[in-house]
Amino acid sequence: MLASDIHGMTTIETDAELLRRSASEPAAFGELYKRHGVALRRYVVSRVGVGSGEDLAAEVFVRAFRAREKCRAEHDSVRPWLFGVANHVISDHRRLERRRLATLERLLVEERDLAGNPDVGLTLETIHALRRLPATERDTLLLLVWGELSRDEVAAALGVPVGTVNSRIAAARKRLASDLAPLRRVARPELRLNGESDG
Repeated sequence: MLASDIHGMTTIETDAELLRRSASEPAAFGELYKRHGVALRRYVVSRVGVGSGEDLAAEVFVRAFRAREKCRAEHDSVRPWLFGVANHVISDHRRLERRRLATLERLLVEERDLAGNPDVGLTLETIHALRRLPATERDTLLLLVWGELSRDEVAAALGVPVGTVNSRIAAARKRLASDLAPLRRVARPELRLNGESDG
């Protein structure tokens, strides 16, 4: 949103400024939705699917709006905070996520049996591997990969030090590499971390 400074120059309000103003002008919060809504929706949908993702993404902004006066924007951006709220919403919805993965797993088993497609086998094994990750490692990994947050932003979203994020990512990669090694195939692109090599 545009604002004018004391010299009459037009400036763009930062997230932090919009957030502060939204305390007395609730409509200002809508600009934060315009800035971050698409990325946040994409992350939530990637975690829980389109059907539930639309509702949960909306729930993220409802919760964020209600808690807006408690937020402290990191580096003038509310992005890490919003993704942190999203993670809480997803955690509350964890049972549905587990059911979805289990259903997808069954469908892939049926499809593999019917079609004998080797790529389906990799997808199935990938789902198995993700389900076996500890929740903290899985959340950290998916914020980085599907949420497309930086490691600093992941740390802010989860409320942990960057070192903890790094150790969780390293542990998750090690577990996934071990689980997927028998396939002797290159892991699916969405599991590669921002272009990093496996070395």
